[in-house]
Amino acid sequence: DLAQVIDRIMNYPKITNYNGVEYNIKKSVKIRSIRVIRVLFLSPALEEKMMAKKTIGEILTKDVVFVSPTTPTSDVVSIMREKKISCVLVMDGNNLAGIFTERNLVHLLHQVDGAIGDKNIEELMTTPVLTIKSNTTIYQAHDFLEKHGVRHLVVVLPDGMVAGVATQTDIIDNLETEYFLEHKDLSRIMTRNVVIMKKGQSVQDAIDIMTKVLISCVLVEDNNVPVGILTERNITELFHKNMDMKALKIEEVMSQPVQTIPQNRSAYEAVILMIQKKIRRLVVVNDDGGIAGIITQYDILRELEWSHMESLHELIEEKEKKLIEAEKLAAVVQIVKDVAHEIRNPLHVLSMGLYYLQERSQKDDASICKTIERMNNAITRINGFLDNFVYEANKGCGISNHNK
Repeated sequence: DLAQVIDRIMNYPKITNYNGVEYNIKKSVKIRSIRVIRVLFLSPALEEKMMAKKTIGEILTKDVVFVSPTTPTSDVVSIMREKKISCVLVMDGNNLAGIFTERNLVHLLHQVDGAIGDKNIEELMTTPVLTIKSNTTIYQAHDFLEKHGVRHLVVVLPDGMVAGVATQTDIIDNLETEYFLEHKDLSRIMTRNVVIMKKGQSVQDAIDIMTKVLISCVLVEDNNVPVGILTERNITELFHKNMDMKALKIEEVMSQPVQTIPQNRSAYEAVILMIQKKIRRLVVVNDDGGIAGIITQYDILRELEWSHMESLHELIEEKEKKLIEAEKLAAVVQIVKDVAHEIRNPLHVLSMGLYYLQERSQKDDASICKTIERMNNAITRINGFLDNFVYEANKGCGISNHNK
């Protein structure tokens, strides 16, 4: 029982896993109890195989918000802000009509002059919606995200009905990242080219830059020290409050203080901090507290590509090994069949000769008839042995009896 295991290991303040890494058990349990068990007992190779089979249907968010096509955009944004979600699905009856995300809103605020809150969501949503089947593996889902440049995956069942939505956050939360990232240097995977803005610039300036560069946030600095951050979530809230983006100064509405992490920390520590703070990005700082870069969920998922390639390589090797074994078994079966055939040929000739001899022999010569009978019995037993020999060879190779 998992609860009993957790209670037992909680008696130990610290414990060392398979590769010598020491973990603070009580701290880990507060983050995710099941993670502790995997840290202690699963090797990277085993965890990699588990992840290769884990499907997006196992990790998706089922509590999805649906709206009708005629819902005003202002109402949709209010729902997103209230529930602290990054997207809603637009349903026309039982049909998936579109999706609307925080990024959609930011891009609209860059492109459209005038109010958009009174427009129906069907006029502004993204359509058609890219969907993915629930039995898709996490690795395949990540590839889909990367290929199409989206952050939300609408997951559908085999009958086409919506099962839920999977986001980068869902994937990150289920990667068991200590096995993928705990020994990877944070400075190696972070984004160094950070878009930085100065105090005094408007929120509309930030929106324009975020749309043109296709980023989800901008940093505000003072003497290279991060003092604030403006994200898509911030802009969604400002839109909900009907704020004038051109009149607002970025320092008036930015999130502060900024959540930072030293550049000498591991990517694993960054993931844990994101989970604790329920955020999607961290500002990476150098020894002097200056901006060194930014680490986002996207940066972390990019690392999954290498793990995916390694996993595919292992799976290919495993399949090749099985194929070689199957070919060897098939070759053995063929040899068995050939040997049986070569033995049966002379046995058939001998059997025919005995039949001819029996026909030509005197009926009253009991000794000859007895000898012929014993020889026929021996031939029958040998044929029976050959039948069983071929049958067992076929069964070992997974071939049905009627094909023997």
